[in-house]
Order: sequence, then structure tokens, then C-alpha cells
Amino acid sequence: MLAQFLGKNSSKLIGTLAIPTVIISFWFYAQNEANRQVKEFNEAQKVNPNTDSTIIENYELKEVDDSNQVRWLLAAKEGRMEPISHDVNLKDVHVDYMDGKTLKMRLSAPAGHTNEVTRLVKLSGTEKQQVVAMGEEGKVKLEAAQVELDKKNQFQATGNVNIIWAKLARVIGDMASGSLASENLTNVKITGHTRALIGSLEE
Repeated sequence: MLAQFLGKNSSKLIGTLAIPTVIISFWFYAQNEANRQVKEFNEAQKVNPNTDSTIIENYELKEVDDSNQVRWLLAAKEGRMEPISHDVNLKDVHVDYMDGKTLKMRLSAPAGHTNEVTRLVKLSGTEKQQVVAMGEEGKVKLEAAQVELDKKNQFQATGNVNIIWAKLARVIGDMASGSLASENLTNVKITGHTRALIGSLEE
């Protein structure tokens, strides 16, 4: 009788103890599985971070001197910024170079690209509209398929470069480089299949 009693109670005891054991085992499994999925997600984020871009209407980027005067101002109808790299893709963009409150040079382009950290700017044209740089009072005009600008007011223009000094000369080439500090582009260098027309010119 005692053996039968102990046998029955032992079965009940084992059955009773088995329930929390199964629950605890399942909890540990679920916890480990969750930790594994979080780890895999974090590793995937490092390789392919979430780079959903932010669209900014009337985007602006500028540089000012010690007296808070604007040296140059980049303005675009739209800027699409990548939050990780701080790269910005631009639409309908222009870049103004200032001397005090006087506009010395304006570059315009249908599209562009900049980086808010490096401040490097790349302006791009299309088949119908090139990048155009216009000096003060129209004294000089530069047209090209693409123009790159750096923080030191240096530029490099490539693709169908065409520079016109009003009533003086026109120079055509594959590439031009120089400084935008002068509104007359007096220190520009033009290379590649270069040809020049001298004298009074009609655009």
C-alpha cells in the first residue's frame, strides 16, 4: 500500500514540477532567441544603416567671415539630405560669391551635390541647360556641363567649357580651372581642344 501511495504521489509530484520547468525552459529559449535577433539586426544596421533621406525645401548652406558677412551662399529649391553621410542632392541650385553686400559671381545649375561637412560643391547641367557662372554686371560668363567648387573659391569646369569676356573674347575648351575670387576670371586656365575668338562678340 505504501509503495502504491508513494508511486502515485511521485507521479503527481513529477508532473507538477514538470510544468514550471517547461515554462522556465521556454522563457530561456524565447529570451535567447530575442537576443539573437537583436544582435543580428544591430550587425545588419552596421553594414546597411538606415539612410532614409530628409527632403528640405528652400535648402541653404553658407559661409560667413569674422564680421558675419556672407562669403558665399548656396541656395536650392530642394535639398535631399542623407543623415549618415551629410551628403545633399540639390535641385534648381545657385551659388553666390559675395564681396561685402555686392554679388561678384553667381553660378546656376539644374542639379547639384554638396556635403555639409566638407562644403565641397558639384554642379551639374543637363542636355538642355548647362551650368552657368555670371560675373558682376555680366562682365564674364562661363558655361560648362559640370563645375566643381572647393572651400578656397577654386573651381574646375568640365565638358563643353565656354567662357565669354563681354566685347573682348570667347574661349572654348574641354576643361577650365581657376579662382572665383575675381569676378572677371582673370586667372583661369583652359585646356583640351582650345580655341579662341578675339574681338567684339555677339552672344
